[in-house]
Amino acid sequence: MNIPGSLCVISGASSGIGKASALELARRGARVVLVARRAQTLEQLEGQIRASGGQAWAFPADLSQPREALRLGEWVLQELGTPDILIHSAGAGEWRFLDETPLEDLQRLMDTPYFAAAYLTRVFLPAMLQQNRGFILSVCSPASRLVWPGATGYIAARWALNGFTEALRADLYYTKLQVCAFFPGKISDSEYFTRNTDTERRIPRIGRLIPEITSQQAALGIVRALEQDARMMFVPWQLHAFDLLARWFPRIAEHLAWRTGARRRDV
Repeated sequence: MNIPGSLCVISGASSGIGKASALELARRGARVVLVARRAQTLEQLEGQIRASGGQAWAFPADLSQPREALRLGEWVLQELGTPDILIHSAGAGEWRFLDETPLEDLQRLMDTPYFAAAYLTRVFLPAMLQQNRGFILSVCSPASRLVWPGATGYIAARWALNGFTEALRADLYYTKLQVCAFFPGKISDSEYFTRNTDTERRIPRIGRLIPEITSQQAALGIVRALEQDARMMFVPWQLHAFDLLARWFPRIAEHLAWRTGARRRDV
């Protein structure tokens, strides 16, 4: 995928990997549509990109709502044209055991990332198929490759996103659209762990063997995935090594995740 001159729609663009990816892609000549719920933050990012000579448009929207996704799709297609790149970076949710999770939170956990990615892709896919080119990248979680205790709803939603990404790739096999699942390690400068301190304590201790990365390093990995037309990418490489361990020796990986993961308070 050629980045200069491309039109890129990025969800979750107000912070973290989404924001870093928007800045990096704009710096490389992409036209970026910034999508998230926080309007003021998006407008600040839009101004930052424009001040440095880039092209950006802020579009506040809650992509877990079908009407909001349709509104975004109509505006982009009418005003800017068909996207070349979709990046699904929206995500939310705390890590809890299932019996700790309020019923209404189970729906919210699935809304983003899964429904947001599915709706966003659906509104643009007909136009992307008509032009028969494009790249769709989902920022997935290692939790959708190997589970650990204490994050049931969160992990289920990430499996849904990864499953959606894999199924979409199968759907588009005979087209020139590319689909990539991107797996980052723990993001050291993420607001997520600042807001959810209990979640950080539930990271399995075995995960400490995998170096943390910054949002910028993740963004550079996404750029590399786009340039290489990658089907799957892990950043850092140690995460890929652990994923291979889970594929080759699933019982060992499962045992390590369980032994070093969160324990129930009532046990």
